[in-house]
Amino acid sequence: MKETRVLIVDDEKENVRYLTTILEENGFTDIHSAFDGEEGLAKVAEVHPGLILLDLRMPKKSGIFVFNELKTSPEFKDIPVIILTGEGGFLKHLAELRDFHEDMESLGDKPTEEVLNRFIDSRPDAFLEKPIEPEALMAVIHDVLITLEEVVQKRCSQVNALRARKLQAGVVFRGNAFDTSETTRLNLTALAARAAGSNAPLPDDFAWRTTDNQNVPMTKEDLLAFHAAMTDWVYANYKASWDHKTTIQALTDIEAAEDYDIGTGWPDNNIG
Repeated sequence: MKETRVLIVDDEKENVRYLTTILEENGFTDIHSAFDGEEGLAKVAEVHPGLILLDLRMPKKSGIFVFNELKTSPEFKDIPVIILTGEGGFLKHLAELRDFHEDMESLGDKPTEEVLNRFIDSRPDAFLEKPIEPEALMAVIHDVLITLEEVVQKRCSQVNALRARKLQAGVVFRGNAFDTSETTRLNLTALAARAAGSNAPLPDDFAWRTTDNQNVPMTKEDLLAFHAAMTDWVYANYKASWDHKTTIQALTDIEAAEDYDIGTGWPDNNIG
């Protein structure tokens, strides 16, 4: 998303600087600008942006004209456009002049975006009224630019992180809590393999330390049962992770991927 080429079209240079700073502080580096509608259309053809931040009231060609031109162009109609304006009152006045009749409904309480729709041929990808707050701008840009692939990748990474936390969270075996760090699991596997390959029992004083530093005596059969239960538990965590990622990767809707609950379907940490 942050690799997207952005074009800012606004006749106020301070606004352009302000928006550029917000974008740069959030990782965007390929930023271009134009200072009137005519230059804006030329810049679109020149740099082929992946996102346009468009002011409405500008010289030469207004933002409304620019927007309608872009959305009727086969080449540029799919470029996301976020309309920025501080002209809510001005738009209401224009709409009332254009649509005046005796029983006309007042536009005074209408949202500016609703009034704007009387002048443009299709809806903008997003709309923000000035003054623009950085957090609001970045939230809107995120919603406009985020792709299903990025959401799926993010959600799968969250599944992996959750699996890692669960594998570190500890288990309860026969009423005792045990550590489940990777080192502990490797040590358990090595000891179980050695015990299974020998006919001799474990030493009488063999014990496994709990998470509260208590030594729990274990026979060979206890150790092998503990290892088998731990192995099954680790496998169940990986299977839950795999199932979640498979489901997420099959989703075809961004909202469904963002709302998907990754917290269900994991094995209990009581393993015996």
